Amino acid sequence: MNKVKLGAAVPPMSLPVCLLGSNVNDKPTFCPIAWSTIIDDEPPMIGLVTAKKRYTKDGIIQTETFSVNIPDIKMAEPTDYCGIVSGYDTDKSKVFETFSGETGAPIISDCPVTAECRLEKIIEFEGTDLIVGRVVNVYADDEILEQGKADALKMNPLMYFTCGSIYYSLGEKVGKAFKIGKEFPSHE
Repeated sequence: MNKVKLGAAVPPMSLPVCLLGSNVNDKPTFCPIAWSTIIDDEPPMIGLVTAKKRYTKDGIIQTETFSVNIPDIKMAEPTDYCGIVSGYDTDKSKVFETFSGETGAPIISDCPVTAECRLEKIIEFEGTDLIVGRVVNVYADDEILEQGKADALKMNPLMYFTCGSIYYSLGEKVGKAFKIGKEFPSHE
């Protein structure tokens, strides 16, 4: 198999979409984010990359709180809508039914998994910013849980493929991480 050199670019990756939520002037607003990651597990910290100017980020700076809502594939249209229109021009407060957790951040009721966070810091880069938050609570729909843990296939998260900006659903389960590699023959 021959490799083709693609140059310095964002590599083709499939990433779960989340809806970053905040309150601006006491009204919820949301923007979709695909560039997110776990920063640490103790204490639980999450990081999300946003453009420099985002209405939702204004709310995070105002309130020092935010939510990370993981939509399922049935939520593709309203999720995409939130990325097409700007909160500076469009009121997104009625796009989703929401509730507030202990931080006051707006949490989307229809998302199978949501985390509410307190802002730890914003790390600035040349063209983007990394919002880092400490997870205060995680909420999950009971029907996606198996023995108290979220099941990815039952969650059915909306996935974003960076090459071509396409949404996908999650594929089939391949195996258990940190276990299937034990079957690999050693080359020592």
